[in-house]
Amino acid sequence: MRMKKWLAISLALCLALPLAGCGSKDTAVYVQSVERLASLGGIAPGDRFLGIVVSENVTEIKKDSDKTVEELLVKAGDDVEEGQALFSYDTEELQLSLDKQKLEQQQLEMSIENFKSQIETLQKSLNTVGGTTKLQYTIEIQSTQVDLKEAEIKLKTKEAEVKKSEELLANATVVSPVKGRVQAVNENGTDNNGNPVAYITIQQVGSYRIKGTLNELQRGSLMEGSRLTISSRTNSEETWGGTVTLVDYENPYQGSDTDQYYGISSDEMTSSSKYPFYVELDSTDGLILGQHVYLALETEEGEPSGVSVGGAFFCYEEDGSVYVWAEKRGKLEKRSVTLGEYNMMTDTYEVLDGLTAEDYIAFPDAELCREGVPTTHDQVSEANAAEGEVA
Repeated sequence: MRMKKWLAISLALCLALPLAGCGSKDTAVYVQSVERLASLGGIAPGDRFLGIVVSENVTEIKKDSDKTVEELLVKAGDDVEEGQALFSYDTEELQLSLDKQKLEQQQLEMSIENFKSQIETLQKSLNTVGGTTKLQYTIEIQSTQVDLKEAEIKLKTKEAEVKKSEELLANATVVSPVKGRVQAVNENGTDNNGNPVAYITIQQVGSYRIKGTLNELQRGSLMEGSRLTISSRTNSEETWGGTVTLVDYENPYQGSDTDQYYGISSDEMTSSSKYPFYVELDSTDGLILGQHVYLALETEEGEPSGVSVGGAFFCYEEDGSVYVWAEKRGKLEKRSVTLGEYNMMTDTYEVLDGLTAEDYIAFPDAELCREGVPTTHDQVSEANAAEGEVA
């Protein structure tokens, strides 16, 4: 009798408490970290990524392709002062070239004097002859005058060559016209695509901006006009504000920011594409060229922006209000949220209110998502439960 009574009580409890798991049809719904979802859509809230202080002004130093560089005096990453030696040409070769040009110049000058003398002699003889002989002298004078004109033109060209060689010899050591940092040294004279490039590229000290990069997952997370907070890597209290002025999707590259800055090549087969972007600073006080900094999104008030979540996670009421299925104390709840800007590139909305990076949300499944349904962070457990129901 006592046993039957106990079974009756147990059955009543099972019917009254369906969510307790005794005969319950409610399956634990898998919820995902908002922080992780935000990072998959681009830049997660609170994310800091690396930037580097660069100069808007870049000076390119070219070398004479007809000359041989004897000594390179700088390398990528070196700081240089205005007037500091960068490289020197082979002076022995320059001197030999100059000597040869001067000899050719002297020969032309002698030829000109000889032509003038011939013309003078022929003109004197012309006055003493007549008939057919006079015509022959006239033709010879005209021919010699043409030779004289050609020699005079060649002499002017040679004089210009001599002057250039003298200047090169006098300035066999090429110096930096600006104060800055050597960004790259290209001894081949061409880039990886065969396009001509400068021998030495110098980033000038002065008008600074910040250069950062986006990877493939972050593509579309920033746009022109986005506000960023820039902070020192060594002192978090040192911060600057800035605005994104360019996101360069047309010129992706492989490798790290540091590699690209210092001109170090990388293996394109093992590196994903990165896209450079540039930030115009509100103030450059305290920054130095080549300094590494952290970048983070900010709102108009200067605080980190709200989280960004894929549009598929949002549900809409008839009145236009928006909600998500969020976890609260191990149960699912219908939570209202306020949306901000929509990013078409990543199909994400900025959530201004209702969610934080610490929250967990579920994909809105009409059959599974209900108020009070238990939640799980284990996707495998949910799949196993679903298989059990089917069985």
